[in-house]
Amino acid sequence: MKPNLLITGASGFIGSHLIEEALTQDYHVFAAIRKSSQLIVPNHTDIQIIYLDYSQTELLASQLVNLKSEFGRFEYVIHNAGITRANNVEDFNEVNNKLPQRLVQALIIAENIPDKFVLVSSMAAFGPGDKKSKKPISVTQTMNPISSYGESKKAVSTYFKTKCTIPYSIVYPTAVYGPKDKDFIEFVRLINKGVEPYLGLYRQLLSMVHVSDLSYSIVGLLRKGRSGEQYIVSDNKNYDKKELGFIVKNILKKKTLKLFIPVTPVLWIAAFIEFLYKIFAPQKTPLLTKEKINEISAANWSCDANDIWNVLGTVPKYDLQSGMEQTIGWYKSNGLL
Repeated sequence: MKPNLLITGASGFIGSHLIEEALTQDYHVFAAIRKSSQLIVPNHTDIQIIYLDYSQTELLASQLVNLKSEFGRFEYVIHNAGITRANNVEDFNEVNNKLPQRLVQALIIAENIPDKFVLVSSMAAFGPGDKKSKKPISVTQTMNPISSYGESKKAVSTYFKTKCTIPYSIVYPTAVYGPKDKDFIEFVRLINKGVEPYLGLYRQLLSMVHVSDLSYSIVGLLRKGRSGEQYIVSDNKNYDKKELGFIVKNILKKKTLKLFIPVTPVLWIAAFIEFLYKIFAPQKTPLLTKEKINEISAANWSCDANDIWNVLGTVPKYDLQSGMEQTIGWYKSNGLL
């Protein structure tokens, strides 16, 4: 029989690719989504849609007991649910830190301890690397996040490393792009219109990973690697920020006007927008905040991802050139460019 795999946050960009990869690797997938969400993957006999209530450990444990009784135990779990935008620190901490803790505790109460629990975290938990030496970020260095989002990711990593009693691995994806993405497509659209914008007047190093490589590595870790290990996931190359624009405009065959935007005035604008949101739309969160701008404009987001590919015994399928060619092709074929 195919092993049961629970994937939380299954309806999003990364979650949908995790489902597709899990089906490829022959799992029976239980896709946990919000009732207001829809899966963006085709119907499949090996996908079971479920709705979990994470608000209380006991309630969640009861749901897991019922699922175990009906379908058997979850041999594996990928926890991908989380938020990248919130109105306050408490919301980040609730969803990104406390929620996965309750899931772990509920699995234990339900006597459904998986063979492996993979937590999908973020490079924001580490914070940017040293801007002078440009030394790549590694999992051995001290976490020093520079945002509330990063702090919440650091907190849940600390819980797993110090208190978690079930088998686990933690992955820290770098900037993720690929089909169904809603972030990088905006940069591609600007270049398609002849504008090539960059935030910051200094050299910036970036690490990237195609969503297919990320999904392959996360699902692959379910049966590989020792419990308690952490992995940064990238295409194992580091890029200057201008390389991204160079590659995209060459694929699109576009000439562009380069715009280098100083960070300080953008921070002033973001602060003013945040102020307006607090007064006129307190339940909503602006797309760009001061914290987010400080994060995305940091000079060194290069990283060392050797460990993950050594454990998997392979190399990434895509580098930035081939990955962007595939991604832009998908954008075009779906009428998004």
